[in-house]
Amino acid sequence: MQRIIELKHVGAKHHVRGLLGGLIDRLEEKLQHVRADAVSIHAVFEENGTHQLYRAALTCHIPGQTVAAHEERRDAGAAIRRAFAEVERQLEKRKAVLRHERQLRRVKRGQHRAMR
Repeated sequence: MQRIIELKHVGAKHHVRGLLGGLIDRLEEKLQHVRADAVSIHAVFEENGTHQLYRAALTCHIPGQTVAAHEERRDAGAAIRRAFAEVERQLEKRKAVLRHERQLRRVKRGQHRAMR
């Protein structure tokens, strides 16, 4: 898996890099079913000192789809975690579509109604 981490105007680079690395590792575990060389993650984190805002942008390229999330918060850790949570949610939704879970629930619901 290719990892690209960009930090712009960040004071505590070591702390932010550690948090991003840990969350990317967790995301990597969830993407074990995809070939490692076919996945790339691009994380951008920037600090706007004037307004005390932190921006986290995360883009995950997987075969057949690109998943992205952007978050802006006054707390650096919260911005990063929320962006990763959004990407994880989108990846779970993609997995459900690939498994045809929505259609399976409809079929089960139809069978339940036919039994009444």
